[in-house]
Amino acid sequence: MKINQKLLKGLSLICGTLITIGAILFIYGYLVSALPLVTAIGIGFAMGGTFIFIMGLFLVATEESFIEENRQHTHT
Repeated sequence: MKINQKLLKGLSLICGTLITIGAILFIYGYLVSALPLVTAIGIGFAMGGTFIFIMGLFLVATEESFIEENRQHTHT
């Protein structure tokens, strides 16, 4: 379980950083410079960070369910 907590902490740190950078680039590209390329890169960063976070949560939940299932089989 401690490995999962470390993984989730790292996952949230990395994805939070990506989403923050994406939001800043999106706001800068949309409101300040009106460059479509910067806006698109910002959207890509935010979507990528969100996708990585969702996939990481799925992998941690899957691993946890496999570990719990193995515990139940070894005790019976």
